[in-house]
This record gives sequence, structure tokens and C-alpha cells, in this order.
Amino acid sequence: MSGQTLAQIPEAFRGLFEPHRFKVFYGGRGGGKSRSFARALLLLGTQRPLRVLCAREIQLSIRDSVKRLLDDEVRRLELGSFYHSTDAELRGANGTLFIFAGLRSNPEKIKSYEGLTHCWIEEAETVSDRSLDLIAPTMRTPGSEIWISFNPDRVNAPVWRRFVVQAPPDALVRKVGWRDNPWFPEELRKEMEHCRATDPARWAHVWEGEPRLVAEGSYYGRLLQRAEAEGRVGRVPAEPGLLVHTAWDLGMGDSTAVWFFQHLPAGRLGEWRFIDFYEASGEGLAHYAEVLARRGYRYGKHIAPHDIAVRELGTGKSRLEAARALGLNFEAAPRLPVADGIEAARQVLENAWFDREKCGRGLSCLWGYQREFDQARACFRTQPLHDWTSHGADAFRYAAVGFRGEVRGFEPLRKTRNIRSI
Repeated sequence: MSGQTLAQIPEAFRGLFEPHRFKVFYGGRGGGKSRSFARALLLLGTQRPLRVLCAREIQLSIRDSVKRLLDDEVRRLELGSFYHSTDAELRGANGTLFIFAGLRSNPEKIKSYEGLTHCWIEEAETVSDRSLDLIAPTMRTPGSEIWISFNPDRVNAPVWRRFVVQAPPDALVRKVGWRDNPWFPEELRKEMEHCRATDPARWAHVWEGEPRLVAEGSYYGRLLQRAEAEGRVGRVPAEPGLLVHTAWDLGMGDSTAVWFFQHLPAGRLGEWRFIDFYEASGEGLAHYAEVLARRGYRYGKHIAPHDIAVRELGTGKSRLEAARALGLNFEAAPRLPVADGIEAARQVLENAWFDREKCGRGLSCLWGYQREFDQARACFRTQPLHDWTSHGADAFRYAAVGFRGEVRGFEPLRKTRNIRSI
């Protein structure tokens, strides 16, 4: 790609010209994602013949697609002599073709497309798991790429869960925003500054691209917002002089989640440094023992759920005994009501630091952990919703209650019958 061509793309989007199976760009309003994607694909289409599917979850007519945006960028780039636009397609002089479709309404048609080199999924926040499952096998041309652009909304949205929380192999995932957009208009800047001054929470979601809290049911959302505002989420390397402790939620035929943390005695509760997180499913204890060994930390306590000492009917041995055979000496967390554990976790969050990159999935679990919603009564129940966030959130709770003996001044846990979200 020539320097002149790259100069027509904002610096933050130069990765669009690198070879990756998935290219995922997300962030707040005014980041220039759609315009940069359109411009990059049009420029690439002049270099070699491309066959590009421009998709979104629902497209009732061509007016719902990105075709108008592509036509506008053709004019801005002065490529009108190369590209010819019809009512339903955009064609290049070298055979490049842009076609447009809705994923939900045309699944069979999309599966029939041959020779696709690129798929651009715009407004991917609303795309369903079913549609995402449809796209990957459709893009079977060697070297084909899937481009995804969206403004985050929900932490449990399929696109957030699949591509930000736990990115697939060969994925370029970038957060971009208004600061990265050289075309950011003054009108939007005034709107953004007004939002920042009058509604910081909405500003963080709309303009900074932070996922919205899961309504009023979020257990830890506001505490995590405070941690972000205070700069306690970023790069948190392991302190060489401190032991690394682990807290586990052990799944039986389900996910197992592990938090890695250090504790620095300071003040009433000390400073909790969460430096790493790991989660997998369908693996035995030997797999996790190997993961710990590869991490190379100098370990202290390994905290497990209270029921780890229960013997399994098949083997007559407990997971506690099986773990000891692998060199993992677990300590069982005390058996407490879930509500009391959540209250302990909140106390920890007030004094916690997180490594944003290594703890990415774990943080998403904490962000998304919420009370179950009663659809019939249109209110939240007292118990947590059991979903993909539960394992990471439960492991964090075990860290809070299981490490209590090491922390001076921890307020006694009270029996909490009806814990509210904050």
C-alpha cells in the first residue's frame, strides 16, 4: 500500500491494511469507524479485485445499508471514473464488487455467495449469535477477512463477548474514538463537551465507547466506573516482592475461572492488585495446573469454593485431593450466603487495581454480573443471574471471602437478606 494511499486513512485505522482474519474496531460516537472502513475498502478495491459483502443484522432496503456512505466516499476520493454505482451494487473497473444484505432476513442467500474476499458487518452491536455463526463459514476464500465495526452498548452483546472479551485467533481488535478522527466536526465536539459536563455516565458510554451498565441490576458497575475514573484499571504488572494468590470457581463440566492477584498491606483493607485472569471449559485440573506453571508466578494461597472437599461418587476422591496430587494445595473459602460474598467483593473493589489487558475477560464478567430479572413482575429478583459472567464473578467473590484472614480491619460480614445493586 502506497504512502499516498495510507495518508488518506487516519493513523488509528492503518491496521485495516494488514492481513488479519478479523478486524474489529469499536468505540464511541464520532470515531470515524464507518467512514474509515468505507474508505479503506474502496482503496483496496482499486489495487486488486475484491468481492465485498456489506452486511448488518437487519436490512429492509438498500437505504438501510452503507451504500450511500460508500458512494459519498467515492466522490471524496475522486474515484468516480473507477467505480460505477447502480441501485443495488457498486462495481469497480477491475471487477471489484460491493453487495449488500441483511443477515437475519437473508441467511440462505448469504450462504450461497461465492468468492467473497471481505465481509464488513456494520452496526455489529445488534448482530445475533446465529448471524455471527453464519458469516464465518461463508467467508471461505483463502485470505478472506471479516471486518466488524460497532459502538458498544451491552456487555453481554454477542459481538462484545466474542471479539472484545475473548478475541479469536488472528484478530485485530482496536478501540477508537473521537480523538482518533481527523474529520471530527465542531458541531459534534460541542455536543460531546456538553454531555461530558452534564451527564458523565452517558458521556462515558456514548462518546468514550464504554459498554452501558446492565440496567439497574448491575452489582459492581458503579464501583468499576469509579475504579476507571481513579485510574485503577490499566497496566498492573506483578510486583516481584509479593506472592501471587489465586481464587477459583471450579466448574464440573462447565467453565473454570481463575483470578491471579497480589495483596499489599496498606491502610485498612490493603491494596488488591488483580494482575491476571484465566477461564476455560471442558478441561481437567491438570490443564489448570499447567496454566499456573506456564504463568511463572511465585504463588501463595490457592482459594477454592467451599465444596471442594466433597468426594465425587465416581472416584471416591475429592477435587481437593486430586488437586494436591498435582501440587495445588487449595484452601476452601468459607461457606457464606452469596449476598454476603457480594458485599465482601464490593469492599475489595473499593481498593482494587486491575490489569486491563490480562484481566479483560474477568473485568467483563464483573461489569456484566447482574441480578436476575423477573419478566412477569417487571422487577429484579434478589439472586444473581446465572450466565457467562457467573464464573468470573464467583471466583472474584471467593477471593474476597477466602483471603479475609490475611486482611486486617475487614468489616465483619453481615447477613444480607436483600442486597441491592449499585
